[in-house]
Parts: sequence; C-alpha cells; structure tokens
Amino acid sequence: IMLMRALRPDGAMPLVHRSTLQFLQIPRLPLLAQTGCSLSKAYSGQCLSKAHQGRCLSKAHSGRCLSSASVPKSRPVHLLLYQYVENAQELRQPFRNAHLSQAQLAVERGELLLGGALADPVDGGVLVFNGGADVAKSFAECDPYVKHGIVCQWDVRAWSLVVGSLLPHLPPPPQMMPSYEWQQVGMLELPAGLEVELPLDGQPKRARIPPRWRLQVWVNERYGYLRHDVQRDTTAGDLRRAAAVAAGVPPEAVRLRLGADPQPLADFLTVEALRLFGREGELTIEIEGKRDE
Repeated sequence: IMLMRALRPDGAMPLVHRSTLQFLQIPRLPLLAQTGCSLSKAYSGQCLSKAHQGRCLSKAHSGRCLSSASVPKSRPVHLLLYQYVENAQELRQPFRNAHLSQAQLAVERGELLLGGALADPVDGGVLVFNGGADVAKSFAECDPYVKHGIVCQWDVRAWSLVVGSLLPHLPPPPQMMPSYEWQQVGMLELPAGLEVELPLDGQPKRARIPPRWRLQVWVNERYGYLRHDVQRDTTAGDLRRAAAVAAGVPPEAVRLRLGADPQPLADFLTVEALRLFGREGELTIEIEGKRDE
C-alpha cells in the first residue's frame, strides 16, 4: 500500500490512501539536523525516553516509578460517625467534659487520631480511630453523648487512607494488651507469640496468651539461658526454684527482679500478675554461690 505525504500550511500531515483522504494532526517536530539529536530525541533535543530534566518517563515529578510496585499502600483507619439530635449544642453541655475526658484517654492509648463536631450546622461528629472497628465501637458504647441521647444514631466505617501530607506521620496502630482470655483484636498490632484465632464464619479475629508458653531468660555467661514452661498461675517462687535446680544451687541463692525495681520479686506473685508475657527481657535472675557438685 502506497502512502503519499505532503505537509499542509497548518502543520497537518495528509495521508492519502487510494481515494480516501485523512488528516492526522501530528505536531511539528524540530528539524533533527539542527539539534544533532538521534531519532529517539525530540523537543529541544531531549530524549524521548526522558522527561523533565532527564527523568525517566516511567517516573513522575518525584523520581518515583509509576509501575504497579509504586502504587501507594493504603492505611486502614475507622471513622466513628455521629448524628446528633436537634439543639445538640445546648443539650451536650452537661456531658461535654466527660466526653472530652474519654476522648483524651483514647488519645493517650494511641487509639483516637482526630475528632470533632461538624459545623454549620452542628448536627453530628466525626472521630478517626486507629486500631480497628472494635476500638471505635467500644468508644461509642461508653460515650456519655451516646448514653444520654445527644447522639441519636452512630455508625463505624472503614476508611482506607492512600495519599495526604499527614499520612506518613500517622502513628502505628497501638499494640493490644495481652491477656490469657480471648479478646477481639481487629486491626491491632499483635505481639509475637500470641495464639490467634481466625474464624471462618466472618467473626472478628481473636487472640490470647497461650495457656502454656516457654519463658527464656538470659542469666549470665556462666549459666546461660533459663528455659521454663509457665502458665498464668506460675509463681515467682516456682521460677526461682527452677533457676536454682538448673544452676545447681540452693533456692536461697537465687533472686528475681523485674525492670528497674531493686526489690526482689515476692514468691507469691504470679506470671499473670507480673504481666511477664512480652517482658521476659526485663526479668533479671541473680545467682550467688557456686554450683553444687
């Protein structure tokens, strides 16, 4: 097939195929002979494989590649949406301090990121929670505004954050407080070693401290590690006696300390009461005397 080409005065290039005439609007390119550029270059001598001062066309304005690998990862948070009754501004006054105190405690726990009432008109509120839907629901169920009828309707919605100047500065989801009882964990960051249950019936994810877990504590260069299986009711006295047996010394030669407290742990304190799960690195075992031969 033969194509005839001729430039029109307006820069369009007519392509003639048999009896059909079509005009393709092709922008004028600078003469390549004048720029000394190869066919891969155009537009003031810039390479077509580059744009904006030598940056690759696969990158945009920040040098980041637009491939699928660079698609921003969403950060899930949850919105607690309140709908107020009429005259809420006046009706909420007796309960406002209690409401704000509850909100401040949620902030200190790392659960509440932002919160406030809608304006013009004041007919609702929006609170942004970190840590899962259950955290937001628990807040609403205990909120004085809800209990005293200032909020006539509320809902929790997931919100996937993708872009924004504040996004890199959001704190990570708060860690859950481990317990030996099953508890719903939602989006909370989980400490290592927990027993996790993922129901297949759509129920929320749950986690707990295993009923029996392995305590591992570094003693010193001479005795190495103490490894002992513990339960929630294992006492500090049990651990002290286990360390004495492993070291080959009398129980009286062993003392346990936790954290910066200089006082030895009382024998009756349990692993659960000490919240020892996840704090193994804070437990110090001091052994005096020589190993029994």
